[in-house]
Amino acid sequence: MNGDPPRKPKCARRVAFAKWAFVGAIAGAALISACSQPSDSQQTAQQQPADEQARKDADEKAWADAEKAGTAAAYTAYLQNFGSGTHVSEASQRIVALNETARKAADEKAWADAEKAGTAAAYTAYIQNFGGGAHVAEARQRVAELSRKEADDKAWADAVRAGTAAALTAYTQNFSSGAHVAEARQRLATLDEQARKDADDKAWADADKAGTAAAFNGYIQKFGSGAHVAEARQRLAAFDEQARKEADEKAWADAEKAGTASAFTSYVQKFGSGAHVAEARKRAAALETQGRKEVPTIDIQKTCQLAAGAMVKLMGGTTTEQDINACLDSEQKARDQIIKDRATYSSADKVQCMRTGVYLPSYVEWLTCLEMERDVRKMQQEERFGAGPWTLPRVKPAINSVGR
Repeated sequence: MNGDPPRKPKCARRVAFAKWAFVGAIAGAALISACSQPSDSQQTAQQQPADEQARKDADEKAWADAEKAGTAAAYTAYLQNFGSGTHVSEASQRIVALNETARKAADEKAWADAEKAGTAAAYTAYIQNFGGGAHVAEARQRVAELSRKEADDKAWADAVRAGTAAALTAYTQNFSSGAHVAEARQRLATLDEQARKDADDKAWADADKAGTAAAFNGYIQKFGSGAHVAEARQRLAAFDEQARKEADEKAWADAEKAGTASAFTSYVQKFGSGAHVAEARKRAAALETQGRKEVPTIDIQKTCQLAAGAMVKLMGGTTTEQDINACLDSEQKARDQIIKDRATYSSADKVQCMRTGVYLPSYVEWLTCLEMERDVRKMQQEERFGAGPWTLPRVKPAINSVGR
């Protein structure tokens, strides 16, 4: 006993060696067998081309059969059996085309049947069965026409039965293109004409009863082409003539009461063809002649030339003929106004304002003075501004004010 492990007997070593030798022989045989035969993957790779060819052959045969049959069912069966076949797209197109052809044929037959029947019910059935058909729009139009014709005839019968303008008008409004529109309008025209005549006669009777210009004017405004318009205008002309005469007489009385040239001239201007125009002109001319005698004469040519020269000295510049003519025109108009209104000026105002002995006397200044004095006196008389004292506006001194 020296501590070494015990050795096996020799017979045991021989058995173990034999065992391992047997195992090795089996493994070698298996290896040789594997090397001599093809593997599963090699067998699959060899089988695939054959299967693909068989699938193609079957696909082409199935397509040829479908083409031969030429029906939607045949193409559908091809699609079901060969969902990824070579002709799937074409088969789908053929199915769509065949279905469309069948739909069109059914559509045309249904439309022909509806046309043959020619009733609203037949057209309605076509629309219900072929909502997207080629003749749907026409079918709807036929239904609408048939329905409208029935409604048109009924509405016309109701309007004729009523016989009123309102009923006939309602028919034309609801059936503007109806079969009886022309006749309805004729009836309406007859009713309107009768109503217009009745209204015309009534309005004239009312105006004649009133007998006033306002009533006759109202009739003409409402019935400009009425049967009695001419007579109404004659009546109005008579009223106007009477009113004109009355106004003429009143205006003449006022002019005579005033007794001034201005009053008579105003009468002539307002009543150019009045009954007293000739006398008014005669009176105005006489008064103006008398007034011209009463109004002192001024050498306005001298006044305007000297005034223009004075203005040049004061303001500078030059005197033009146009300035002198403007001055002469103003002076003449002022003289005419003084003559026209001289009756409205008091004697004291005439003495105070119309002075010829001053430097460069001026009708314009005389008129300004006379009007101011007259207006102030009028305001004092009317007591419009209390008891005074009165303060006149400051006026720039005129060129003729020296020596007053």
